[in-house]
Amino acid sequence: MTSIAPNKVIHTAVSAPGAGKTQAFIAQIPSLLSAGRSIVLALPTLGLTDSFVSRLPAGLSYCVINSTTCDHVGSELTAALKEKANHLIITTHQSIFAVRPNLLWGWTLVIDELPPVVDFPAFPFEPSELAQLFLNAMEQDGRLHIREGCAGAIETSLATFKAVSAGAERTSMLSKEGACIYECLKDGHPVFIDSEIPNGNRYVRSVVESNCWDTFAAAEEVHVLAASVIGSQFDDFAQVHGVTYARSDFTPAFDGYTSAVTIYPVMPKGRNYSKSAVTITTHGGSATDQQKQGEPLVIDNILKEILQRTIGTPLLFSNNWASFRWLPRGAVHRCSIDSRGLNEYQGETDAILLFGGNPSPSDQLALEFLATKYGRVFRQGFIVTRFLEPSLQAATRTAVRDRSNIRPIQLFVQDGRVAEYLVSTYMPDAVIDWSLSGICPVGEDRRTTVDARRIHVCELFAQGKKNAEIARLTGVHRNTLLSWREEWRLSQAA
Repeated sequence: MTSIAPNKVIHTAVSAPGAGKTQAFIAQIPSLLSAGRSIVLALPTLGLTDSFVSRLPAGLSYCVINSTTCDHVGSELTAALKEKANHLIITTHQSIFAVRPNLLWGWTLVIDELPPVVDFPAFPFEPSELAQLFLNAMEQDGRLHIREGCAGAIETSLATFKAVSAGAERTSMLSKEGACIYECLKDGHPVFIDSEIPNGNRYVRSVVESNCWDTFAAAEEVHVLAASVIGSQFDDFAQVHGVTYARSDFTPAFDGYTSAVTIYPVMPKGRNYSKSAVTITTHGGSATDQQKQGEPLVIDNILKEILQRTIGTPLLFSNNWASFRWLPRGAVHRCSIDSRGLNEYQGETDAILLFGGNPSPSDQLALEFLATKYGRVFRQGFIVTRFLEPSLQAATRTAVRDRSNIRPIQLFVQDGRVAEYLVSTYMPDAVIDWSLSGICPVGEDRRTTVDARRIHVCELFAQGKKNAEIARLTGVHRNTLLSWREEWRLSQAA
C-alpha cells in the first residue's frame, strides 16, 4: 500500500467579515475543477448552504450532502468521497469530521469559518441520574470509567436512546445528558466527576477534542476561510498538532471598512463583562431579590440607556438568561450570538452586544486539564473563540460591511476587551466612547477585584500545600484555587 505523507499545512484566507472570502473562493471553482481538482466545502451551519449555492456559476455541477438532503448523511458522504462521481461536494463541519479521515485523500478541503476544536460538556446530575450512569460506569480518582464488560451495554443504551429520540416506540432510561456522557466514555474522552454540591447534585464533565486534525492531515490540500486564526483555540491546537499556515489563494483584497464607527463599552474601564456583574440590582441585590421586589437588574438599565441612543432598529445579541420581557415588540432585532451568515440586517447601523464569554468554573477546570496535558495555556484562546470573535462577527452584521454606507455606525459592546479587539483587528479608526459606562451603575465584580487572601494563598502554593488544605486554611473556594494555582504556576515559569 502506498504511504502518503500527512499534510501539515493549512492555507488560511484571513480577512474581515464581509470582505468577500467566500466569493473569492467561488470565483476560482470553475478553473480548479477544470484542472482536475476535487473539492469539498464544509460550512458551519445548514443555513449557509442555500446562500452559497445561489452564488455558484450557472451550469456548475455540485452535490449537497447534509441532513436536509438525505437521511443517512454519513453513508452518503462516504460514498460520494469514495466514488468522486461529483467533484464539488457541499456539506457541513460536523459531517466532514464524522467520516473516516482517509476518505479525504485526493480532495481539496475548504472550511468556511474556523471549526470547533474542543468542547467541554458539563452537566449537574441528581443522585437518581447518577445511579443510572453507575450501572455501566465506575468512579475512580475523580474520573468515570467504563465498568469491565459493560462496553456493549453502553453501546446498547446509546442505540436505544437514539432510536427513542428518532421517534421509535421504545423507552430509554438515559437522559440527553446521560447519553452525552456515555458517548464521551465510549469514544475515549476523559470524563470527570466533581464533589457533591450543597443541593446533593454532582457535576459530570468531559474534555472532547476534535479529530479534525486527522482529516486535515489526510486531505491533499486544506483551506480555511476565517476572520481571524492567530490567538484562537484553533490556533492553540494547530500548534499542539504541529500544523503550520500558508496564505490561501482565496484571500480577498480588502482595503478596510469605510464607515465612521463609534464603540461604546458598557462596563467601566478595567472591568470585565460577566453574568454576575450585570444580574444584580442597582442597589447590589441579587437576581432573586429583583424577582421578589420588582427591581430592574443592571443589565436592564444598561439596555434602557442604550436604546435612548440608538438609531433605527438595532441588532441585539444577548444570552438567553437576559430575557428583557419589558422590551416592546419590534424595538430591536433579536439575533443569535452565532451570527455567521446573518446578512439580512445590513441596513441597520447599530448593534448591541450583551453576551458573555468568560470560562465557567467547569470550563476553567477543563482548561487546567489541557494545560497539564500539553504544557501550555489555553485560557486566552478560549476568550478569543468564545467571546471576542463572536463579538466581531455580531458587530459586522450591520451596515459597516456595506462599502457604500455613509451613515455612522454605533456599536454598544460589553467591555474594553471587545472594544480593543475590534480596533486591533478591522476597525483601527473607530472611536471608543466610555460615556455609557459612566451612566450605568455596576455592582462589584469579585472576579476582577483583587482578593486580599491571594498573597497568603500564593505563599502556601510555594510551600507545596495541596488545594484541599489551602481551602481549609483560607476559606477560598476550590474552583478559585484551581484558577489561582494555574496563574501562579505560569508566573513562576515566566
